[in-house]
Amino acid sequence: MKYFYTDFRNNIDFFLRSLITISRKNYCEKPADINKLFDNKEQRCLYNELEKRYDLGSFKKLNEVNFLTNLNFLDIFEKHIMPEEKTLSVLDIGSKNWNYAASEYVFFKSFTNKLRLRGIELDAYRLCTNLYNRYEIAKFYTKDLEDTEYIPDNLMNHTEKYDYIIWILPFITEYPLLRWGLPLKYFKPEEMLNHAYSLLNNNGELLIINQGEDEYKIQTELNRKLNLNYETFGEVTSVFSPFKNKRFCSKITKK
Repeated sequence: MKYFYTDFRNNIDFFLRSLITISRKNYCEKPADINKLFDNKEQRCLYNELEKRYDLGSFKKLNEVNFLTNLNFLDIFEKHIMPEEKTLSVLDIGSKNWNYAASEYVFFKSFTNKLRLRGIELDAYRLCTNLYNRYEIAKFYTKDLEDTEYIPDNLMNHTEKYDYIIWILPFITEYPLLRWGLPLKYFKPEEMLNHAYSLLNNNGELLIINQGEDEYKIQTELNRKLNLNYETFGEVTSVFSPFKNKRFCSKITKK
């Protein structure tokens, strides 16, 4: 009963926006001015290093916040993932509007000539304050990223297999899920983690980023409860981070 009225409202709202997928079309944003983007020498130096290792052309259509967000995740991926050079398939879970798709694409693409990148989002038709829905916005962020697809669907319906899965801020407590407008019937942290694990190929890896130490502890306990082969990295930081709240990282490997 604690969240009865919020859950009731979310069920109605979610049903309506899933049924009526209205949106403005052709989303775009004002590109960041690279010369004014960085606050300090450390950011500028690391950006120059990343630009030598990756093709950052897809970043340059992004506004300031999204440019830094993509640099932030690219920096984090470098620290915690080391793919073998082969054909790679990658899934991003809970992509929202997938404003960080470029970071995943350029990172994994640097290890292969054949990358299949997918992002899946349950609430893909949620309308933003600018009257674009997430699906329409994601089309802008994924444009020109070869073999990249944004999938408006429930993860539990998905059956494709992947070498790597990225899961940023999974819902492992009820309150954040409700705050994001989802009904409680979709709060299934154990089932969803089990299903995500089942989508990994042998030796595949699932990188999870949680917000706050409390959620990180819950995530670690969940990994342990499901008897998954995991490692914890603690707080994950980047000089590019645009986020106020701390992020914590763990990785699950399928043996």
